[in-house]
Amino acid sequence: MSIKTAFDFAYQAHDGQFRKGGDIPYIVHLLDVAKYLLYEDAPEVVVIAGILHDTLEDTKTNKQDLDQFGNEVVELVSFCTEEGNTNDAKEEDQKNTWKTRKEHSIKSLKEATTNQALVFLADKLSNIIAIKEDQIFIGTEIWKRFNAPKEEIEWYYTSI
Repeated sequence: MSIKTAFDFAYQAHDGQFRKGGDIPYIVHLLDVAKYLLYEDAPEVVVIAGILHDTLEDTKTNKQDLDQFGNEVVELVSFCTEEGNTNDAKEEDQKNTWKTRKEHSIKSLKEATTNQALVFLADKLSNIIAIKEDQIFIGTEIWKRFNAPKEEIEWYYTSI
């Protein structure tokens, strides 16, 4: 499989989705993740996983749909998928489990392979930059987009 095939798949899977609280197409985030991975000379399989990293959480995609990209991609995407935060999770459940999910992510990162860490951290870097950029334009209103208060968001990103 190629990066272009992964991009085409992600583009279709995330069609109509936008970044939290904005009008930026979601695919932009996935391209940012791919860009950071390419800057680090990550293997193609890692870049592909970076492009697909949110498909299990945010789309109707399941692991079998990702099989076409190979076992390593499925494993990397699964690593980046928070348990209990899949596309069918209710918003209230996401809020109630936020801290537990983040604590699990931090713990998992400590035991991650290099490739797992690359995909995970490229995603978080893209998120942090988007938060900072959006904060310039909308100020403190940005924190209303999240399932946790500002202090907990800051705790999470400084913990990783």
